[in-house]
Amino acid sequence: MTSASRARRRRLGGWAVAGRVLLAGWLVWSVAPIYWLLQMSMQTNLDATASPPVWTWFLDPTVEAYAAVILESGLVANLVNSLMAAVGTVALALAVGIPAAYALVRWPSRHQRHYEFWVLSTRMAPPLAVALPFFILFRKVGLVDTVAGVIILHSSMVVAIVAWMLMETFRTVPAEIEQAAMLDGCSAAGAFARVALPLARPGIVGAAVLAFLLSWNEFFLALIVTDNRAVTGPVGLYNFLGYAADEVNQLAAGSVVLLVPAFVVVWLFQRQLVTGLSFGAVK
Repeated sequence: MTSASRARRRRLGGWAVAGRVLLAGWLVWSVAPIYWLLQMSMQTNLDATASPPVWTWFLDPTVEAYAAVILESGLVANLVNSLMAAVGTVALALAVGIPAAYALVRWPSRHQRHYEFWVLSTRMAPPLAVALPFFILFRKVGLVDTVAGVIILHSSMVVAIVAWMLMETFRTVPAEIEQAAMLDGCSAAGAFARVALPLARPGIVGAAVLAFLLSWNEFFLALIVTDNRAVTGPVGLYNFLGYAADEVNQLAAGSVVLLVPAFVVVWLFQRQLVTGLSFGAVK
């Protein structure tokens, strides 16, 4: 090995160490708020609001805040609404996004790139731009404060991302395989169902997981169109805040409860999520 090669390897090694240090710092920065949230949720409200902060929660933890949130606050019903809204949003987004993405990839038009950019640009609009028209429309057709209304509103935000991700996914599926299936007797729909969909399954699962998380964590749109019956988890958590609401430990416990399902979904489907995102759909 020449001296120039050794010097180059030392420089690369220095960059690798610097990158790992930056990554470790970023992880600490990201995890610290969650740790703080967890320790406040397992304290009495007096300790949770103490100044300076009390860090002895692991010596005398209490679950009184979790009991109050789960048994008395109604947050569980809000989480059920969130779950129904997220599952419905995923189903609707895939029902629209899969055929749309497949058609755009397999039968491109002359203005293909412009059309693809238009699909993604619908996600660039601020939520307020779509919230007010939807609210007026929902009030006329009776969808205000319903889970169905939340699903439709969340889908307006998610379908574009799902379609964009799946366009990149279907581009990785060779059209020649589908053509070979059709030569063997499959119809176009049969080749799509038996060949394209199974090969695109990792990307589809990744898009579904991302759609679930976007719907589960969405706050503003649900706040606009819900009032009582269809209030979702983030909006229900927001109701913990107020002039007379000073139960900080219950707010922290509710935040942890809301965080757990999202963490479980990411943990269970992390491989598919990474695979779906690595197709280059979300840039």
